[in-house]
Amino acid sequence: MRESDTRIWEHRVRVQSASELRADARGVPQRNPALARIRRGVYARVDELQDAIPGVRYLARIEAVAEVRRRPTYARESALAIHGIPYGMEPDRVFTTGDLRTAGYKAGVQHSRVQLDSVDVTEVNDLRVVALPHALADVARHRDQRVAVAAIDAALHEGRATKAEIRAALARQSRIGRARAEAAIDFADARAESVGESWSRVVIHLLGFAVPELQPTVRGNSGAEWFPDFRWELTELRRPLLGEFDGLEKYGRIAEGEGRSPQQALSQEKFREDDLRVENDTAHWVWADLIDPTRLERILLAHNLPRVRRPSLWLPRPA
Repeated sequence: MRESDTRIWEHRVRVQSASELRADARGVPQRNPALARIRRGVYARVDELQDAIPGVRYLARIEAVAEVRRRPTYARESALAIHGIPYGMEPDRVFTTGDLRTAGYKAGVQHSRVQLDSVDVTEVNDLRVVALPHALADVARHRDQRVAVAAIDAALHEGRATKAEIRAALARQSRIGRARAEAAIDFADARAESVGESWSRVVIHLLGFAVPELQPTVRGNSGAEWFPDFRWELTELRRPLLGEFDGLEKYGRIAEGEGRSPQQALSQEKFREDDLRVENDTAHWVWADLIDPTRLERILLAHNLPRVRRPSLWLPRPA
């Protein structure tokens, strides 16, 4: 599985309104140091929030809206979070849709006044939410390619949606942003195994570099087979170039998946790196290099990776 998925529901933080807390005899919640304010009138336990895995805090913000608004229908990234689909950095607001009477933006909630088809609405864990194909299409229309492709990659990888279903949902939405959405759907690939890998593919493409081979099988000097994120084998390169996204969770995720300690996983990764280095060059990058694409651009140019096209106008610019 990818680094963030439906497991967020197993680690769900309980959110409660101030009135519920008073009824539970916990006194005035604003004066209780064990409680943290999620939004006006809604609280959660501080220790649960501190120990939360990625995605759970945003899920708490989503559920807090349901405490103060009558049966909202969640959309865009909020819908993706409810469906357990990872996409990257959490937004600064909760997204809802449907009700034609609700304000556009108020108190941290962005609402889209849209008449929804019944096929595009479902329920997940007692929350009303747009169906996954609708959410993927809507995010692809409104957000940059990194977020959209990461979400679609994840849905395809987990068999949760097909490109045909996403395109059908897109056809029921506004034509605004449709070209952007179609590009994201076309580019999505079920082989991508992490959000960072998806973001990397998008940034590499938008920077105008040659398309890398995804998840190649590479035999090291020891004879062992390894599976780096990317590989370029081009006549312009002296040796094959491997590309590796190094997320902060990498060694912990490797260890968890193979029943080893993070230290053992790190040692194995060092052996892997040395084994591949004999016949390959390797470029490494981290989240900061994807958030600011000019950083990844410098890394790849330093390895003499050739461009095959001009950088895209859709290339995100650092804030």
